[in-house]
Amino acid sequence: MELIVIFGIGIIIFLQVVRPSISGKKQDDEKLNKEVGSLNEQLSKERSAKDELSGKSKELFARYKDLEADAKAVQYERDDLKKRVSDFEARQESREKELEDNIVQLNAAKKSLAEERERVIREDEERQKQALETRDRIWAEHENTVVSLLSDICKKPQYQFTTYDNNDLPEGFDGKFKPDFMIDFLGQYIVFDAKVSRSQDIKIYIREQVKKTAEKAKGRSDIYASIFLVVPTDAISMLKEHIFFENGFTFFIVSPEGLAPIISSLKKITNYELAEQFDPQERENIVNLIAKLDYHVNERNAWDIMMAQKGVDVIEDVEKLHPELMQEVELKKSKMRLPTFKSSDIKRLISSKEERKKVVQELTKPRAAIDLNK
Repeated sequence: MELIVIFGIGIIIFLQVVRPSISGKKQDDEKLNKEVGSLNEQLSKERSAKDELSGKSKELFARYKDLEADAKAVQYERDDLKKRVSDFEARQESREKELEDNIVQLNAAKKSLAEERERVIREDEERQKQALETRDRIWAEHENTVVSLLSDICKKPQYQFTTYDNNDLPEGFDGKFKPDFMIDFLGQYIVFDAKVSRSQDIKIYIREQVKKTAEKAKGRSDIYASIFLVVPTDAISMLKEHIFFENGFTFFIVSPEGLAPIISSLKKITNYELAEQFDPQERENIVNLIAKLDYHVNERNAWDIMMAQKGVDVIEDVEKLHPELMQEVELKKSKMRLPTFKSSDIKRLISSKEERKKVVQELTKPRAAIDLNK
């Protein structure tokens, strides 16, 4: 812009020199002065505009520098955020992969647990089924087993009782009263009846059988006052009562294991020459002794059954151990041997009450291992 102004001044000076005579010098000077003033004014305006533009340019440059610094900061922040987002996405992907793996493992564990539960349920059902089948088989054969056992015991040389079963009863027994087994005892008959019920609660069933049997035997002087109802061994533990009194008869609920002691006790009674002359109290004492012996045998059987069940529960808990531990347990078990007992020691304890008492005392009051006299 300054070049244009200078160029214009040069033209004006040129016109003053070349055309000194045109229109008069005064006119030309005035015109020239006007033009110079105009150009100066224009030059002043241009300078002012230039200064203004220069100031704005500096201001814009400063703003540019600030914006450039802000841009660099934003770019740095953007790069940092991109890096953090990338790290987050990587961690998120890792967590999602870990979560997927955990879900797969959890599903596998659930499936394994369900299969194990089904296996345990199947095995438990199978055990229960086998137990029921065994019980049903034993109970189905119970009557024959009891009659056969009583016959074998009574035929032994030390007993030699006259016996009857429901297929060969003495005269006077009809279809209304047909005991499974009877013993001829001091002019009367001791009744043994095998009792079992799979379809009814055993406790209710026994009470009903006591009443029915007492009603059938009522008024018969040839029936001994003590009647024995024989139930399977595992049914004993289901009963809280083992002695019932009905219509003048005493009913003893016994297991097959209690029959031998009962027969032995009855035989001892018959060996007394004056047994028939015993007063009622003496006879009652003998009967009470028989009842206590039978109850003791039944109680011991019940304890054995309950402890056996406890043992089964423990074995089931052992089977829940880790397979590797189970392998170690089985390995240890395979190396174990059954305990052995000397036949002479068993015979000695069986034949001598004093020996049994001595062993029990040694167990309860063991002798000191250290000699106090030294």
